[in-house]
Amino acid sequence: MRRALALAVAVLAATGPAARAVDQDAIDKAVERGVAFLRGASVPGANDLMHPAGATALMGLTLLECGVAPDDKAVRAAAATVRQAEVTQDQTYSLALGILFLDRLGDPEDVPLIESMTVRLLAGQNASGGWSYNCPTIPDSEVRRLTIHLRRQTELIGRRDPPKDAVKDKDKSDPPKRRTVKDLPREIQEQLVLINRMAGLQPPGMTGDNSNTQFATVALWVARRHGLPVDFALGRINQRYRASQNADGGWAYVPATGPGGAAMSMNASTATMTCAGLLGLAAAQGAVADDAKDKGKSGPDLGKDRALKAALTLLGTAVGDPAGGRPTDGAGRAVPIVGGKTYYFLWSLERVAVALDLDTLGGKDWYAWGSEIVVANQAADGSWHGEYAATVDTCFALLFLKRANLTADLTAGLKGKTHDPGAITLKAGGVGGDALQAGLKSGLESKDAPHGDPAVQRITGPPAAEETEGARMARELAQAPAGRRDELLGQYRDGKGVAYTEALAGAIPQLAGEARRQARDALADRLTRMKPDTLVRYFRDRDAEIRRAAALAAAQREGKTLIPDLIPLLDDADPAVARAAHAALKDLTGESLGPTAAEWKAWWDNKDRK
Repeated sequence: MRRALALAVAVLAATGPAARAVDQDAIDKAVERGVAFLRGASVPGANDLMHPAGATALMGLTLLECGVAPDDKAVRAAAATVRQAEVTQDQTYSLALGILFLDRLGDPEDVPLIESMTVRLLAGQNASGGWSYNCPTIPDSEVRRLTIHLRRQTELIGRRDPPKDAVKDKDKSDPPKRRTVKDLPREIQEQLVLINRMAGLQPPGMTGDNSNTQFATVALWVARRHGLPVDFALGRINQRYRASQNADGGWAYVPATGPGGAAMSMNASTATMTCAGLLGLAAAQGAVADDAKDKGKSGPDLGKDRALKAALTLLGTAVGDPAGGRPTDGAGRAVPIVGGKTYYFLWSLERVAVALDLDTLGGKDWYAWGSEIVVANQAADGSWHGEYAATVDTCFALLFLKRANLTADLTAGLKGKTHDPGAITLKAGGVGGDALQAGLKSGLESKDAPHGDPAVQRITGPPAAEETEGARMARELAQAPAGRRDELLGQYRDGKGVAYTEALAGAIPQLAGEARRQARDALADRLTRMKPDTLVRYFRDRDAEIRRAAALAAAQREGKTLIPDLIPLLDDADPAVARAAHAALKDLTGESLGPTAAEWKAWWDNKDRK
């Protein structure tokens, strides 16, 4: 293992003289071929990917960043799909990417949808300042409002020209006067008030993951341009990353929690998640700098930010020197043949570097190194292939090659305030020594190894050594093919032991569409076998999926004795739980009262129980 790690470090951080990077003509041709592949790719359907709307938004965003016109057939198809899907969307990745795409498209008619999607993202932030796979759903009244608006927008599209400036590099460093909360629609203001009331009510221990969190971070920064009050959420992101930074300066996929729900990362740092942490710190400090500028004061001195500097120093060890634009150069250094999460890492690296306006990391030209790897690994059809769908990995690769800057206004605010710490001098042991490079899991993964390079930890959740049996079973269910998934659902529904309940609840956020519905049904069916006192405990469980399933189970087992315990769930912070409780109460009582706990409590207190 030590030899494997040493080999990985040698590949990633070669210290010899820099070789000639791939030329711009080769990059331009690679982009042209990649764009042709995306334009010919079908829009992902509900069964193609775990996050189909997010993948479609990513495709549309990438095409626009590559100079494709907004009235191009592929962009129009992506926009139509995203608009329709985002009305009721609750997946964090899809919400975030939908905001980025529609903002980049630049159609003012999409602003109401961007506002609503941002509200859902804000509501999805947990007590540790992060996000998991899903956010709370929106009330039926908001669905109706957006549906009516979308119908009108669809009718207007054929009678007006698309936004002409969407293909240009919009200079967001000097945007028009930003809207404020007072400029937002009444419906959005009311939802924001509700979110503020619920802030901090999430039970401790809910950390989410840093991958979902980094997408939410970028989306919130973009939503800031539309007058959404996101600075408080950005401040909580800042607290999350400062509390969970590892001793080597990086971050893991999932931080653990300490007293009071504070994030305390105990897992190994990875290159991609270190990028996520850096982006979170940058966005939060950018918001503080903006606020200080508006008040005529000086912003934070990022040059003295130890957390930022430590993370940049660590990230620099994951960057190497180009091999010279050929598979093998004269010194025998090869351009890595990559797969896995490599393209996701390279896009994460690019986002951080352009946001902070850094030409080098670790004293090395990150773009020259990465662009050579990307160009060398392009397939014959113009696509790139890693761990994700070809369309998704192709988007990541193209956004890297285009140096896409989705936060140009953040870059403008932080320009000149942070610098590359430079290459480190390796010493034996300690932070900044051998332990630093060995501890950072690379963003590069081998194309041939079934799970990536053996020296690279493939992060899909907490390390196996710290994974509970329920979490392991949840991961197995979420990753299983359809046939195997049906078999596991039956086992988990009928099995004895709390691990099966935890497994179903843990798998649901990782599933989508019909698979997610089936898992929810299996969990509710499982809980119908529980005793009334067990269901009451589950009504108060910190996992919203368990609370929801317990409410439905109470109705299925006709547990009328549970009515007074169900009523408080009508005020649950998760709308899905509240709706389930409302449906259960109506089924158990035959009454058609409204969705508020106060109304049901008054009815129960006055009911003749004789």
